[in-house]
Amino acid sequence: MASSLNFAGDKGPLIPALYPKKGKPRKMGEIEKFLCSGAAPATAVLFTNPFDTAKVRLQLQGEQVKSALRSATSETEAAELLRKTQIYKNSFDTIGKIYTNEGLAGLQKGILPAVLREGSKNVFRLGMYDPIMGVLHDPKNGSAPAWKRVIAGSLCGVMGAFACNPFELVKTRLQSSAAGKIAVGHQHQYSGVWDALKKIVQKDGFTGLYRGSVLSMGRSIVGSGTNLASFTMMKEWLILNRGWKDDWVNDMVSGLGSSIISVIFMNPIDVARTRYYNQPYENGKGVMYTSSIDAVQKIARNEGFSAFYKGVTTHFLRIGPHFCFTFVFLGVYRRWFIAGYDYLDMRDSFKLFDSNKDGALDIGELRSALKAIVAREDAAKVGAVSDGDYEALISRCTSRLKDANGDIKWKDYPAFVGEVKKVVTEIRGGSFNA
Repeated sequence: MASSLNFAGDKGPLIPALYPKKGKPRKMGEIEKFLCSGAAPATAVLFTNPFDTAKVRLQLQGEQVKSALRSATSETEAAELLRKTQIYKNSFDTIGKIYTNEGLAGLQKGILPAVLREGSKNVFRLGMYDPIMGVLHDPKNGSAPAWKRVIAGSLCGVMGAFACNPFELVKTRLQSSAAGKIAVGHQHQYSGVWDALKKIVQKDGFTGLYRGSVLSMGRSIVGSGTNLASFTMMKEWLILNRGWKDDWVNDMVSGLGSSIISVIFMNPIDVARTRYYNQPYENGKGVMYTSSIDAVQKIARNEGFSAFYKGVTTHFLRIGPHFCFTFVFLGVYRRWFIAGYDYLDMRDSFKLFDSNKDGALDIGELRSALKAIVAREDAAKVGAVSDGDYEALISRCTSRLKDANGDIKWKDYPAFVGEVKKVVTEIRGGSFNA
């Protein structure tokens, strides 16, 4: 089912003889699925973190600037305030200034907590989607409706957001750290990830690591719900209605499409969360915002509704490629596992069929293999009921499948298995042609 984030892998008929170990194909276990779910976005963030750094800087710019301007005593003072606070003009100007003043390291600030965040978050966000969908919807009833996908994605997002909040908090504060003349927002002066975690716990206790977690979970309810629902629906539509393959191109296009929808819904929450995360704290209380709701109210009052879409272009530049890379890597990693298991299955059956162990299947071995593959009850579907008819059917199959250049060697075996599945499908459908 395309509504699933997992890939079915081998979609041919079940032929027990091709799987001598258990009589069925090896499949990815839950551990491997969770591993891929964490590794894919952790890989993707290596490419997209510079855009995230720029987004954080833009969202912090102008924090409470309107209230500060009201207190200005002259136009000159007001102009100076604007000059000091409006450092970045747009997304690309932000990236350029960070690179000019801080180099590549500046664009990759917060990369370690970003990797830890993506891994810890998406083990749940991606890893739990299929199990939850399995509870909400039976695939036998057809395609899952959008509302079920949104619920599944939202639940996964909440779990993921709570798991990664400490790394999200540290990442935001490290990314806000900047050279003096291009600094925006409060500067926390952390030397690194572990220093940040240590100082937060020392100052605010363990609960300090979960500041803004309500905002993060709210963001993930919206973001993950829309992202996973739209991704699976787009992918399903492209496969069923446009004849696309279940491959990396489909993953990339569906991921990009889902990112457009997600960023529209997520950006307002993201702005409020960034401000709330980055503010200074005294005695465990925020100096600028007392709660996430207070942050939303003050941003709206001081800067207007448009402030909630600050950094939206940079947000998309980060989210768009990130979702593309995430779903592409997720597909790649899972297909690697599936390909590895397919290899092991073929290795086992080839060794079984190659009775003389010479590394090739001769005509005699091929006939023996086909007798194990083509069950008598399947043969009856094409009228091969008697022993003579069954032997004749095996001969016809052998004639169709034997290699024109001689014995079937290991390098030819994958193609042979593919053709065997076609033959069995035809026989079971009662339409076999030699």
